[in-house]
Amino acid sequence: MRIVLAGMLLVLATPLAAQEAQSDYEAAVAARLAGDNADAVRLLDRWIAAHPQDSDALVQRGYAHLALGNPRAAERDFRAALALAPDYADARNGLALVAERREAPRGGFLIAGGAWSDLDSGARDWGEANLSGEAPVSRALSVGGRASWYRRFGLEDVELEGRIAARPSENVWLRASVGGTPNADFRPELALGAGADVRIAQGPQATVLSLDAAWQRFPLEEIVTVSPGLTQYFGGGRWWGTLRGIGIVPQKGNVEVGVLGRIDHAPDERRRYSLGAVTAPDTSLGVVTRITSLFAGAELPLTKRLSLLPSISHEWREAGPDRTELRLEVKASF
Repeated sequence: MRIVLAGMLLVLATPLAAQEAQSDYEAAVAARLAGDNADAVRLLDRWIAAHPQDSDALVQRGYAHLALGNPRAAERDFRAALALAPDYADARNGLALVAERREAPRGGFLIAGGAWSDLDSGARDWGEANLSGEAPVSRALSVGGRASWYRRFGLEDVELEGRIAARPSENVWLRASVGGTPNADFRPELALGAGADVRIAQGPQATVLSLDAAWQRFPLEEIVTVSPGLTQYFGGGRWWGTLRGIGIVPQKGNVEVGVLGRIDHAPDERRRYSLGAVTAPDTSLGVVTRITSLFAGAELPLTKRLSLLPSISHEWREAGPDRTELRLEVKASF
């Protein structure tokens, strides 16, 4: 008798559970059409977890993510829907909208802040303040600049830099900079830089190759730096790892090489966390010396347009005192 009752209850419960689960999808569609995209994503997350082959739900969540300003998540859902249904027109239209968002001119920004360094061995602490910004000129061109004040060893330098960035195609980024320090004591009197990024694999698992080069004339000598790099995205594009080589050719002395490794995580479009390490030659004072450093940083939203950029690093120097740096900046987007 108990077995019969249990069977009857199971038969009755199954359609009720299915109806309840079905209501998640319907409620999500209604929420999205009403403009409550965050609730739509929440409901669709639950629905898709139970129905991963539902291409309709993936497309609905893609459009909800797009409305929330999350193009990476939207692209991931649209591509997943197309993998299930290659002729799904709404999914292809969604990808086209994602591409349009990416081709639109990036908004500009201003960053203001500073850093304080605690030096070992009783050496005098370092101080730094900076102001930088960037503004779009067109869909494929932006210009920017930076002004930095440094206090080290009882001396002060003010370094100025102008830069330009261009995107001649969807998978190529170019950049160049020129700067210098009037009456320099330890920062470069003149500096020229150039670099390029080339995306060789598309989608959430994108692969990007980089190459940067710089020439700097310090009060003591001239230095050339070359830095090739590889960045690999994973985890749906929310994680990426970077590996860079660092080669320095001083006017006096031998070629020095090193390596930098870093991992970044962006749980959404406004937040980012990073952690890394480097062992390489350093020229920040115009003298080549080897350092090993650990560093971590973040970008944390304060308001819709303001973000906080805290970071910390510790540096072991082959010559001179070790130091710990605390940096705090505020970013305003417009």
